[in-house]
Amino acid sequence: MLAFILVIAIFMVFVFLGVPVVYCFILAGAIYIHWFVTVPVQMNVLASRGISIVANSYTILAVPLFILCAQLMNKSGMTKRLVGAAVAIVGHIPGGLGHAVVLANVGMAGMSGSATADAAGIGKAMIPALRASGFSAPRAAALSAAAATMGPIIPPSIALAIYSSLSDASLGRLLLGGVVPGLLMAVFLMGQLFLSPSGRAIKREPFNLSRALRACRDGVLSLIMPLVILGGMFSGYYTPTEGAAVAVIYAIVVGGFFYRTLTPKDLWRALLETSVLSGAIMLVVMGANALSWMLIADGIGKTLSPVFLFLGHQPALVMLSVTLIVVVLGTCVEEVTMLILLTPILVPLVLPLGVDPIQFGIVFVLGTMLGLIMPPIGISMIVTCRIARITTGQFARAIVGPYVTLFVVVVLMCFIPDIVLWLPNHLLPNA
Repeated sequence: MLAFILVIAIFMVFVFLGVPVVYCFILAGAIYIHWFVTVPVQMNVLASRGISIVANSYTILAVPLFILCAQLMNKSGMTKRLVGAAVAIVGHIPGGLGHAVVLANVGMAGMSGSATADAAGIGKAMIPALRASGFSAPRAAALSAAAATMGPIIPPSIALAIYSSLSDASLGRLLLGGVVPGLLMAVFLMGQLFLSPSGRAIKREPFNLSRALRACRDGVLSLIMPLVILGGMFSGYYTPTEGAAVAVIYAIVVGGFFYRTLTPKDLWRALLETSVLSGAIMLVVMGANALSWMLIADGIGKTLSPVFLFLGHQPALVMLSVTLIVVVLGTCVEEVTMLILLTPILVPLVLPLGVDPIQFGIVFVLGTMLGLIMPPIGISMIVTCRIARITTGQFARAIVGPYVTLFVVVVLMCFIPDIVLWLPNHLLPNA
């Protein structure tokens, strides 16, 4: 246990020094091999373990495809159409444009699969509007970042694709399992905003039926993208990874031929940006997977198992304890790194204790998403702070209410399995 803690501490020191994450894994792994490893490890074997997760995993192909889909949506203006529809539908409810932010993120989550992409896309469009309607800059940023955490929970999801590739859990069941929790997150965030005295004092947009119908008409092709992805996937026409490819084709067709806002130049830029971001993610995947494999080979599972055995066969307490660990780590380690590093270690430990892999996957991913909105390096926090031009200290004070609301959803998911499992058990019982 001491060696594991020291390696994690060394890794975090390198992160805070500004060393790129993939090199942090290499340096931490080299130190671990030199000082602590108790089994012989050949470096070529270690390197091949990192590469194999990218080269041999069909599921992880969905990651660059979902990233490309999000890029195409932003460049074709589909995000703005979603925001317009959300404002027209719920802008008149007490809480005003705050509800539109949550609803727009629900729609965006069904297309991008990335919390960071949603925080940037919706945040750029809505944070200035929130401030004009009466929100303070910190509250506008906090609400935008908190609502963006639905991105990796509501399908499609980059994070769930990574978890599936590392745990062998069914990606189809994972994607279905995220639907109800994601919608519950939206309901709770909107409820907190509705009941908040400061939220009720926010300026509201007057409801206009013709404007609402027009906005929905303009955004309908964007709104039905999740149905195109999930409908074909669960009717058996294509796999989840193929569904990600269908989403890319759909975004190109809609943006290029129906809206006519996606130009060849935009498409080229989207491909370039996707290549850079996907390459960075895959490097992190390789580095983290190699370090995870080495820790497992050296017996880290036996070291950590007493921690979970202490909780007995109580899946809810096991998942809640993992969530607390992940939330603490999430304050200084970004979510993709944490998923790749901890999934191969934690899944073999918790499944023998009666934890369902689908329920654990959704709870685990949501726990990592909470780290995105916490100081010091939460990526969604940093993105929205830059848009709102505020400090992380101002953001930290404003995020307390939304954060507690989302944590309540995590607790409910731990103790009520059907929140996650009801939909996959009905639609994909044998997957």
